[in-house]
Amino acid sequence: MNLQATLSTSSATAGPEMSRVDPHHPITCAGELRLEPDGIFACDHSSAPSGDLRTQFCINHSLALLLIELAQTL
Repeated sequence: MNLQATLSTSSATAGPEMSRVDPHHPITCAGELRLEPDGIFACDHSSAPSGDLRTQFCINHSLALLLIELAQTL
């Protein structure tokens, strides 16, 4: 399973309440990531404000995938 590709696909929109497609999100970037003191999550190409729904959806999705992978090894 390619986690980065899955996250990229899952972060293409911010959920049903958002109609704009915005495929690049810092969590899917292969570059350097940083968390700014004001809560902004950023890469060299993009940034997401503190409390961003796309960031939370991606983190939830990645944790779910990691739990599935861990459960398969038990």
